[in-house]
Amino acid sequence: MDSLPATGHEVPDLTRLLGRDYWVVTSTPIDGTTADDIAARAPAHIAWLLDLEERHLVFLSGPLVSGPGAGPGSGVTVLRACDEAEATAIASADPFVTAGLRTFVVHQWRLNEGSVSMRLSLGRGTYEWQ
Repeated sequence: MDSLPATGHEVPDLTRLLGRDYWVVTSTPIDGTTADDIAARAPAHIAWLLDLEERHLVFLSGPLVSGPGAGPGSGVTVLRACDEAEATAIASADPFVTAGLRTFVVHQWRLNEGSVSMRLSLGRGTYEWQ
């Protein structure tokens, strides 16, 4: 295989990239949303996410804790959906959205690279996420 001159690394076989499409939902709190507003709806929001997870619609999800736009109710969710319309319909049902506490934007995202490691002990009932 040819080498890249700047780094000496092998040229990657681009046909081996995962190339799986997901839908990234970035959620932003509506002006005036407070931590108390979010806390009041959090149980319903988490129950909604756990239901989506059980139906294999949620790949990853969690709040944004720092950076631009981070605040009460901001977050990112990666969905498994057939198309943008389905992803939008799913995101529209979020209890934070239906309560008028946040809005969202849906992006199609192609997952190509990355690594996931986890150690699961069945006997101890523990896991390590790396």
